[in-house]
Amino acid sequence: KGVGRTDLGVPSRRFIAVPEDTDVSKLNALTAILLRSPILWGGALSFGFFGLIHMGVVTQPLVIRYLAGHWCEYVEVAMFFVGFAALVIKAADLRRQRVGVDDDRLEPIPEGGQDPAVATDLAAALDEGDAGKGSPLSYLDRRLREALDLVVRTGTADTLEEHLKYLSDLDAARAAQSYGLVRFVIWAIPIMGFLGTVIGITDAIACLSPTQLDNMSGV
Repeated sequence: KGVGRTDLGVPSRRFIAVPEDTDVSKLNALTAILLRSPILWGGALSFGFFGLIHMGVVTQPLVIRYLAGHWCEYVEVAMFFVGFAALVIKAADLRRQRVGVDDDRLEPIPEGGQDPAVATDLAAALDEGDAGKGSPLSYLDRRLREALDLVVRTGTADTLEEHLKYLSDLDAARAAQSYGLVRFVIWAIPIMGFLGTVIGITDAIACLSPTQLDNMSGV
């Protein structure tokens, strides 16, 4: 939105139209993030599991005792479901990327190679193909896009091999970082279990009467 002046000197307002596609793409991106959120799916699984217990569907004494007998156990079960959801989402993403490895993304390389100036057209063709997928970019798609971007910016492919090695290391670090939530769950669940044990022992001692404590000290 801007302010201009008419021929009579009276300020007039000009409105710049905002493309509706931008709002739709933002909504689609937000929806994709939510659907791929381990916390969302883990919370839903935890809610359903404890709902079955409190509604009386699950009545096994051992399940209720060791999974819903204390607030620490609620936290541990919820964290387990979050980690489980994260691994399932990663497995689905890995399968999606493996299926798309054999897809033809670019035209076949002609005999004698290609001129670096063709990289602009190849990048545009790659963008058109990615726009129709409606799913997050795979490691291969991102690798091709960044490699073509280097050739477009520099106008040469002399340093492409070194850049591909750098991109490979970067993707390896990114893949390792994506398991941060799972590593946190693996680290935190034993801590919560130890905390629950300490709280249980403390509660048991607090419930003992002085006579019982004297008998224990005599033993």
